[in-house]
Amino acid sequence: MAGVFTVTRVLRFADCDPAGIAFYPRLLEHVNNLVEDWFAGPLECSFHDLHFKRNKGLPTVTVNVNFLRPAELGDEIDWSLSVKALNRSSMTLSVRAKRPDGEELLHAEPTLVHSDFTRDPPRSEPFPDELREKIETYQDPQ
Repeated sequence: MAGVFTVTRVLRFADCDPAGIAFYPRLLEHVNNLVEDWFAGPLECSFHDLHFKRNKGLPTVTVNVNFLRPAELGDEIDWSLSVKALNRSSMTLSVRAKRPDGEELLHAEPTLVHSDFTRDPPRSEPFPDELREKIETYQDPQ
């Protein structure tokens, strides 16, 4: 069975519009924060190390997102991530945001490309073997 990386966060005032409903660009920031937490945690490759020590990056090239239900100020949200597709230098993730009762609020599928930032412009390059092996443990068998 594929691994799933999950974090729980409470929706803050800064995430909401004046009506207390989550502002959709802030939800996309939460998607990116989840990816960053995944890299710093179980993948043992923080964005700081990736960018400043390795001169690599993971730009998002596409993101498909479905906003299924509104999220509101104070909601406790479980953010989960698995790998939908893993290619030579790119991966598509499946990100879901749910309330603790299981009601799904959002489903996003960002595609990120492992890139060499020493080049101008940055160019895609294969994931290092050690990182790829860790990413594979979160891949959905489909």
